[in-house]
Amino acid sequence: MAEDKLIVGGKPYRSRLLVGTGKYKDFAETRQAIEASGAEIVTVAIRRTNIGQNANDPSLLEYLPPSRFTILPNTAGCYNAQDAVRTLRLARELLDGHDLVKLEVLGDPQSLYPNMPETLDAAKRLVKEGFKVVV
Repeated sequence: MAEDKLIVGGKPYRSRLLVGTGKYKDFAETRQAIEASGAEIVTVAIRRTNIGQNANDPSLLEYLPPSRFTILPNTAGCYNAQDAVRTLRLARELLDGHDLVKLEVLGDPQSLYPNMPETLDAAKRLVKEGFKVVV
């Protein structure tokens, strides 16, 4: 069992737990919770969390450095393929070429059910651009 690692995007992980960064009061509390969980992969809603796109605000990356955690940028809040692709291109630029991403294109703001045609369109475009897409 000690050798039973989770492989995501070609990289091995000890923990199978993936955690998000939403719902915490600040970045310090976010870091404390994630460290306590033992998770190594952290999903980040790029449209809602600053990872460097706003130089005037603190960056989550100051608290969760990519050298220690795998940042899994996601497209939470995107309702079409164009916005999702643009969001993940921005994330790749801000994360120095990082290509592992979580894609979600919403179809309904109430239920948060996915818009499958838009999700498929975005996935095809992202894979063509070299992204490793988790849907």
